[in-house]
Amino acid sequence: MLRKFAIIHSVALLASMAPATSALGTQVGAPASGCPDRVEEALADLYNLQFLPARQALEAWLREHPEDLRALNYLSNAILDQELLKEGLFASEAYTNKGDVFRKGKTALTPGFEKEFLASLEKAQKAAGDRLQKNPEDQDALYWAGMAHAARSEFHFILERSYLTALREGSEARKYHLKLCKLNPSYVDALLVIGLGDYVAGSLPWYVKVLASLAGFRGSRPRGLAELKRVSEEGHWARVDAKIILVTLYRRDKMYPEALALLDELVRSYPGNFLGPMEMAAVYEDQNNWPAAAKVYGGLVRKLREHARGYELMPAAKILYRAGRVYERLGEPEEALQLYDAASGQLLGANLDAYRANLAAAELDRRLNRPAEALRNYRRVAGAVPNTEEGKAALRALQSYH
Repeated sequence: MLRKFAIIHSVALLASMAPATSALGTQVGAPASGCPDRVEEALADLYNLQFLPARQALEAWLREHPEDLRALNYLSNAILDQELLKEGLFASEAYTNKGDVFRKGKTALTPGFEKEFLASLEKAQKAAGDRLQKNPEDQDALYWAGMAHAARSEFHFILERSYLTALREGSEARKYHLKLCKLNPSYVDALLVIGLGDYVAGSLPWYVKVLASLAGFRGSRPRGLAELKRVSEEGHWARVDAKIILVTLYRRDKMYPEALALLDELVRSYPGNFLGPMEMAAVYEDQNNWPAAAKVYGGLVRKLREHARGYELMPAAKILYRAGRVYERLGEPEEALQLYDAASGQLLGANLDAYRANLAAAELDRRLNRPAEALRNYRRVAGAVPNTEEGKAALRALQSYH
């Protein structure tokens, strides 16, 4: 029964988890007309993954306007997003069935992060709660209260692996936004959580839909997409987020032209954010468009080699490994091996992408009849990460040589 309960209510959790699947990561929306320059600059910095200047600007603004719900939420999200980026948990592939979120145990957090994040989020929730005590129909307070619960749900789901706690927080986020939509159907931003919930519930197998309907969830995939599209076109705070989510859903539904059109817009708007190009390259890979994927990865590799602004945040091993994979598909094994070798040089602790590159190089060397090189890489992977899927594959390959 507990498992059925979790399945039914996972719709609410997934609906609250929109930022976790994004290609560009941040949860902030477009600045309002006449928004102070410091907040506008902070938003642009957040979208470009420049967390330090963003946080400095928001903290300065909050010293003058300590009850600003937008800035309080943005600051909490900046703290959380910085940690997610460090852990490599921004790209949508981390949230697939075999992604890192579901492969690892509880994430080892940066010392002091949890205390700082939860304290910041508590301020945001208290400020929204104080306004709702004075006026339970305060629409902006309802919206930001819901977003604070969504951020807390994200923290528990991704970093703490506390799924029931995340489920409760996600359900709270949905409740606030459903109430807001009833009060004001024109408050388009609230459709972000609701639209994603409709899409997810409408995508469930029929037997799960029956259970979900008994719990009050009646989704519709087309309606969910339409709601999200409306937010992407008419939304205020959540407009950019809706575009990011639509990219993920379009990719899931193999609507590749639509996904690429939105990604092109996002990449042009936020050139300092490497996550957009990485997602674009992944869409090209989905299409088997290897030349286009190679072009995008080539640009990312150049940024790494030229130490372009923000390169230190880029997951070098992942980019080099995926670029090597593409060149292998293009029938350019020597270029692929060079990229795999560069990726393996990025070994920092248990960086699985570096070992994936070692494994890919070993398999390519084996096909090229270079047994010495293949064995060296197989042994490296099997010895370094023996309990991972990569390590087990390397061990099987070594055994096949005997």
